[in-house]
Amino acid sequence: MSWLRVPGLGESPKIVYAIAAAGTLGLCIMLFGMHGSADDFYDATAPQRQHAQHGTHYWVEVVESFNAKYEGDSPGHIGRGGGIELHPHVALGDPVYHRIGKEDEAIGVIAGVTWDRLKGSLTFEFHPKKEHRIAVGDLVWIDLNPMPRAKEPQNAGETQKDSNKEQSTR
Repeated sequence: MSWLRVPGLGESPKIVYAIAAAGTLGLCIMLFGMHGSADDFYDATAPQRQHAQHGTHYWVEVVESFNAKYEGDSPGHIGRGGGIELHPHVALGDPVYHRIGKEDEAIGVIAGVTWDRLKGSLTFEFHPKKEHRIAVGDLVWIDLNPMPRAKEPQNAGETQKDSNKEQSTR
């Protein structure tokens, strides 16, 4: 086996193979050790986020208004703000509020939302109610962690019909 020959060591360079095996083993141990310590640093199964308290107002400026972006689309606005240190818990359909005098009025619903974690900013698109005027530069707010909505029974009407059928068959 000429490919095993190492110049100056002859046909069986046991010492070279031993050193190579020890080096490979050491490298594997080091890499697996680093992988294990990285797993300890962040456990993907454990929740690592802290949400804002329910009812936390997040004020933003309206930075863009549009009549319709696409055919069949409705008018809307884009609000953008920064300074978020906690994880937002905002969803499509959540209300957008505008302060009129001393009253906060729901003026629309979120139609799109983007959170930039690195910059700590939140951008959302919302569609206003027809009777409310919103202008670029107006301040609006959303709840960063709204209370969960009450779920309506999925088949409320069918349940009533089914119970009526059961009573009539008896």
